[in-house]
Amino acid sequence: MKSLFSIKFSHKISFIIALIVFVGHIGLKPVLAASPAQKETKPAAQAEPAKPAAKKPSTTPTQAIDPKDPNNILYLNTKGELAGTGDPTKSGPASEAVKAGAGWHPAAMAAAVLPKDKYGLVDWAKAVKNNVIAPRHSLDEAEEEMPAMDMNVVIESKSDFINDVVYPHYIHTWWLKCEVCHPKIFMPAKGQNNMTMVEIANGKFCGRCHGKIAFPLTDCTRCHVQPKKAAAAPAPAKK
Repeated sequence: MKSLFSIKFSHKISFIIALIVFVGHIGLKPVLAASPAQKETKPAAQAEPAKPAAKKPSTTPTQAIDPKDPNNILYLNTKGELAGTGDPTKSGPASEAVKAGAGWHPAAMAAAVLPKDKYGLVDWAKAVKNNVIAPRHSLDEAEEEMPAMDMNVVIESKSDFINDVVYPHYIHTWWLKCEVCHPKIFMPAKGQNNMTMVEIANGKFCGRCHGKIAFPLTDCTRCHVQPKKAAAAPAPAKK
């Protein structure tokens, strides 16, 4: 009897132990499964708030082309902030765009260093003679530079009251090659170019450049510089 009782009792103990182990095993799974998610997910209160984007002056296509609009892109600095309205006495310095434009603009360049004639235009010939500028002979560095031709040509005016013209080859060949003018514009021979001021004013001969990219025709004394020779004295009357 003792052996039978001990067998039944041991079976009950084994069953209870197995039940405890089973219940403990299935009870730990949800806890273990939830642990990684709890580590990865932070509470909403601990999440870092998103930083607001920096506000910049809004510019519409209309504002971008309206110089009277203070939000015009011309009045913004490199950071996109307002730098004034273009009038330093009222609203501070001009924008970076305006400063950059003023640096190379011909009007600003002329006012800064280049000599001007009596009309307020840039005197390019004087700028060359005074070594203010040194133009390159060609964009191709391998091309050989031709020396300037130092030769003056006197062109007699058709009027007895207008000085003759002295054409300086030197300053012209400083800028241009010989084939620019000869023979398409001027025949390289004395007496072969029957020029008139009317034709020059209409864009022929000297008018191909002067009045356009060179000094204007209204500056007569820039070309007509040599006084006409005195007329020969009349022969004495025979008695």
